[in-house]
Amino acid sequence: MNTPIRREYDVLPCMTTDPEVFHDDATVGLAKSLCLSCSLWDLCRSQARERREWGTWGAETAAERAAAGYAPRGWRWDRPQQQSGKRKRTRKTPAGKKRG
Repeated sequence: MNTPIRREYDVLPCMTTDPEVFHDDATVGLAKSLCLSCSLWDLCRSQARERREWGTWGAETAAERAAAGYAPRGWRWDRPQQQSGKRKRTRKTPAGKKRG
């Protein structure tokens, strides 16, 4: 009889759980606890940061990655900061007048 070889990643929590758990804000606590019970959580976290993933990876949410400087592509805070940190002010020209 051949016994199937069981690899560690065959039984990872993320492989045996509905994927929506890791992409739903309502289940962040569950996703984080599943991640922390896994032996590869630190690898998942670093890969999610590198790939700028959405969802909970390695017990870190997309918002937490964004705050750490690894915002997912298209993240609402993923915009270049102006040098002064302040918004540039533009002068309004009165109606009917041209700037010269």
